[in-house]
Amino acid sequence: MSGKKRRGLVVLDFSGTLSLGAVHFGRPHNLERALRESGLAALGLSPASFWSEVINPSWQEGSTTSIGYRRLLCEGVRRLAAARGENLPPAAAWSAAGRFTAAYLRASTIEPEWAPLLRRLAPLKTILVATDHYAEATAHIVRQLAALGLEAAPAHQAYQESILVANSADLGCHKENANFWRTLRQYLEPENFSTVALVDDFGYNEQPADSYAAAEKVAARQAATVEAIASAWQTPVNVFPFFLHGKDDFPALVAAAEKFLLG
Repeated sequence: MSGKKRRGLVVLDFSGTLSLGAVHFGRPHNLERALRESGLAALGLSPASFWSEVINPSWQEGSTTSIGYRRLLCEGVRRLAAARGENLPPAAAWSAAGRFTAAYLRASTIEPEWAPLLRRLAPLKTILVATDHYAEATAHIVRQLAALGLEAAPAHQAYQESILVANSADLGCHKENANFWRTLRQYLEPENFSTVALVDDFGYNEQPADSYAAAEKVAARQAATVEAIASAWQTPVNVFPFFLHGKDDFPALVAAAEKFLLG
């Protein structure tokens, strides 16, 4: 990225921050319905086994490689079927996993409360949507931003005036890892940034059954992420922890984040 000097870099998390739908999809009643409607429930996947036997054990691989959410679901449900002594046809598992993945992405929308702020920020600062996610999320987030009338591109395709999307699945490591930000630094020309602001829930807003949301992990992730960003850019990082404590907190929290970023 080249061009005129920007006033700063704004880093925004996706799931649990820009998108609550991505989190709400995993609520027990929503998850149960999605498993049923996709056909994964008929193949033996329950809400409990979804988290404990598929998502949590495969998170590291799923969020740092190109394997993708659909394939991990497909492999997980076939592995569980094999453990029960069943030979589940690959096509049936692949189709059901595809329907479930599509439903998850449809639910993972950017909340409308963010749209005015994103439109105000885009001409003023470089915006980076940084996420620990599966491979499918990169193109999905770009499409979500485009639906708001905002130009966006994967970080490695950075160009002036675009909002950038950095996904751990593309970069090979999570946001708390210094290599995530060192790689981004090569794309973003650090001399363009005089300040860095970070708005992130650090996993706090995720579903309790998701091991990513464990309280001790949230605190450690926040500290490590801030340290990694500051080290990469040699610039202090101003942090807004986007922690929701109730369903009515969201609009007020977005308003507070706007004041933090534009104040």
